[in-house]
Amino acid sequence: MDVTGIDAAKAGWVAVSIRDGQFSWSVASSLSDIRCGSVTYIDMPIGLERQQRRVVDQLLREELKPGRTSSVFNAPLLAALEQSDYQAANDYSKQQAGLGLSKQAWYLLPKIRQVRTHYQPGMMESHPEVCFARLTGHPARHNKRTIEGVAERTELLHRYDCPPYWKLKVPGVATDDWVDACLLAVAATLPATYLPKHRPFDADGFPLYAALPKKITFTEMV
Repeated sequence: MDVTGIDAAKAGWVAVSIRDGQFSWSVASSLSDIRCGSVTYIDMPIGLERQQRRVVDQLLREELKPGRTSSVFNAPLLAALEQSDYQAANDYSKQQAGLGLSKQAWYLLPKIRQVRTHYQPGMMESHPEVCFARLTGHPARHNKRTIEGVAERTELLHRYDCPPYWKLKVPGVATDDWVDACLLAVAATLPATYLPKHRPFDADGFPLYAALPKKITFTEMV
């Protein structure tokens, strides 16, 4: 098995890989410098809609009720990739999709461009908070940037023998970036399901769906 989990960071990208049971990590300013596994989960929108909100964003939020829905923001429309002005992109989004473009989505546009430029087979959008919810049976109870939030997420990671990379001090990589990359890597080793189930693609052929581990059942938790 050869999998990778990738999260965006101030330094660029942080990746955690699992190959034949062995963990490793890397940090790079460009996604092109990250060696991806045959299955790669990345916390970044890949496929984009032209004139409407993405169904996948709505489905991911449903998985995080109650309390964690704000962890999923609406991805920008495809046209935003060509915009150099936030106000113009925001106005276009309101006109086409009936919803403005958040500043968070705007600031991620360079990262989204990188993902689409360096996309390769086996790379799929995922979401670490939804992965956590599926592997524990409930959304996280604490914000991931708090001491309590780190503790509850790393408790799960210890069950999968993940090394404590979140203790590393690497410029431009926050503790929660490490945790998210680890969660994605662990999730990528497990049987997958998809949201939406029929796995649509956008007009440019990029996946408009997220890959996630199957939901844990009560009998699996006891």
